[in-house]
Amino acid sequence: MALLRVSLLKLRRRPATWIVFGILAGLVALVFVSLGATAGSMGSSMSDELQVRVLLRFPTAYTVVAGFVVTFGGLLAVAYGAAIIGADWAWGTIRAIVARGESRVRYTLVTFLAISLVLAVGVTFAFVVGALAAVAAAAMAGLDGSGAGDPATLASLPELLARTWLGVTQAAAVGFAIAMLFKSQLAGIGAGLAFYFAEQFLQLVPALRDVLLYFPFSVSSAVIASRDTFEANTSFGTFPVLDADTAVLWSLGYLVVALTIAAIAAWRAQITQ
Repeated sequence: MALLRVSLLKLRRRPATWIVFGILAGLVALVFVSLGATAGSMGSSMSDELQVRVLLRFPTAYTVVAGFVVTFGGLLAVAYGAAIIGADWAWGTIRAIVARGESRVRYTLVTFLAISLVLAVGVTFAFVVGALAAVAAAAMAGLDGSGAGDPATLASLPELLARTWLGVTQAAAVGFAIAMLFKSQLAGIGAGLAFYFAEQFLQLVPALRDVLLYFPFSVSSAVIASRDTFEANTSFGTFPVLDADTAVLWSLGYLVVALTIAAIAAWRAQITQ
């Protein structure tokens, strides 16, 4: 517990923590304010306005908020996970931990546990900011936002938040594992983001879509999808997506694999004291 407390204190003091979650909350809020302003300025007969209004209606808006948190948060979490453990290599923290006799594997797992707890706080904060922005956007669009306080809807939010947190944490684990494997912030951030964007662009190839839906970042995005949704409609066409419960299982699997790789890399690393 002492190591976990120290790790949490360390993360709280790092500027990256505040910057990442400030950017995430700001992006989500900006998207919804833009949607509200757009819907308010469109003609009532335009189909685009009707689509925007659907996104801003509650309880659907809560899922849309979670979707943006997973998308933007996953991208930022890759860099955040890599930056935290990569900095420990760059600053000699891991060398000092080993010299003190601390288990490398234990330090690796506890550090990521601390990251996941901080991500839980950040995801909740971003979701609350996004939900408030969605209410404001609905008002801007002339919609009734009273559905946001429906008791049945509010009762479903803890599960939605937990799924959102899992998707973001899984993405962070990818960057964390890469940075631990190469003992470098730049390698973790660069390779993690490269994998993220490569996966997005490869989805434009129809022949690969059925395979890519099992890839890490596609899985992390699918954890909050409706249980009845197996396709996503975008401006680039229709993309298959995993059932949400299946995506949760795959996400947990990727999380375990990433942490196993990170732990093995820490255990086998040559550290000169």
